[in-house]
Amino acid sequence: RYYTIVQLLQIIMMTPRSIMLLLSLVVATTAWSVPVPSKATTTTTTSTALFSSSDRRSFLSGTTAVATVILTSGPAPALAAAAAATPEAALKQWKDSVATIDNLYENWDTISKQGGDAIRKELGTANFGTTASPLFQIDKAFRVLRDSPDVDLVEFTEQSEEFANALVRADTMAYSSNFAGGSGKPTPPQVYIDKAKIEVADLQRLAKAVSALL
Repeated sequence: RYYTIVQLLQIIMMTPRSIMLLLSLVVATTAWSVPVPSKATTTTTTSTALFSSSDRRSFLSGTTAVATVILTSGPAPALAAAAAATPEAALKQWKDSVATIDNLYENWDTISKQGGDAIRKELGTANFGTTASPLFQIDKAFRVLRDSPDVDLVEFTEQSEEFANALVRADTMAYSSNFAGGSGKPTPPQVYIDKAKIEVADLQRLAKAVSALL
């Protein structure tokens, strides 16, 4: 026996199974109709709250976090440097960082001969051993130090951001040296090593400026 399409639909609609299917569709449709807060709305609300704050210290704290986020991204070293939870610990981490930069520059020829990764290990942007450079997550120390009532917040924020940018540039040059060379007319690795040294020299200059504010 053959059925028309209309007859088949009538038979299907008369079965209990079809009734249950219909109820399920109704429930699913209701669930999808529940309004979900927009991510963009949440972001806008958060941004508005930040910029509406009358406290300049809170505002600058937020902007500095954006500028230094690159320093904490990527895989963490096997043994991370201790987070600077107190002003004393933060100051010690900073002083150790300054000493590390000075040592890197003074012994540049010896360290750079080991390649870009050896430079990056000193900069705290890569770790290939059991210890981490004090420069690793230096932004955490900066956040503690800038909250000191004796520190010029605006000046410290500007100088620490410049330091963070120079650190990123030095790391970029050292990292690029690992991939230089090859066929054709490539840029020799030494070119990037030399550029990294220029950035480390700038780190020394900026480190002195930061230290003068503490």
